[in-house]
Amino acid sequence: MQVISLNVDIISRKNGRSAVQMAAYCSRSKMYCEYTGKFYDYTNRKDLIYHDIMLPDYAPNTFKNSEVLWNNVEEKEKAKNSRLARTIIVALPKEFDHNTHIKMVRRYVQEFFINTGMCADISIHDKGDGNPHAHILLTTRSLDCNGEWMNKQRRNYLLDENGNKIRDPVSHQYKLGKSIKTNNWDDRERIEEWRKGWAEICLLWFRKYDIPKEITHISYARQGIDREPTIHLGAKVKALEERGSFTDRGKINRDIIARNREHDRKIFRQRVEKNRSNELERNR
Repeated sequence: MQVISLNVDIISRKNGRSAVQMAAYCSRSKMYCEYTGKFYDYTNRKDLIYHDIMLPDYAPNTFKNSEVLWNNVEEKEKAKNSRLARTIIVALPKEFDHNTHIKMVRRYVQEFFINTGMCADISIHDKGDGNPHAHILLTTRSLDCNGEWMNKQRRNYLLDENGNKIRDPVSHQYKLGKSIKTNNWDDRERIEEWRKGWAEICLLWFRKYDIPKEITHISYARQGIDREPTIHLGAKVKALEERGSFTDRGKINRDIIARNREHDRKIFRQRVEKNRSNELERNR
């Protein structure tokens, strides 16, 4: 059973990254980032199939403009290590055309991200090299019913047995416990939920078009299959590999693929030998 390819990453200032830059890269457009004071231009890339912004009903209409949305995010985040956005990259089934890919991605994004309050910037890329994929850029901060950004965390005051705040006798401030997050999007269970959701969307369309293919979000290791997964290359490394430049990370994947093929051949030979032995036993 094939395992889906879905990678989740965080766009953080701590790593020198910009949400505006990532949005420009995904949408193959040119954008100006007010926070960095730089233009980011990816209009020379010609593999964009589809781009759109999907928003909750209470989000400002101006957020339908990708440059406005992500500059607004950059403006709201003040810290040098702010988590600006979450990015999800999903491989799209090669059995379907682009129109079907768009429908699949939009349904997935609506169900698992928009309905929980995120804003989503979606792009579909296809160079015609057998690797169609979608970039889903998501906000990390919730919006309130007025379309204003909420705090990522809220204070959690310690209470006495009567439900009253406890005041520290020294500082004369109310005692605080661990802050409570405004949303649960960082919970580890969410990634499992998102992976399972994409697998179910793919299966739904396979059944719709009577394609006899099975797909799962469960890794080979968790399935008990002795198969080595490839590593995520990242946009820069992938671009170098596509231009014919061999990289260390690319070599790791080529070696993994070669080992898996050899393992598959070995398993196949063992099955042939076993079937042959069983056939000889029956004919004796």
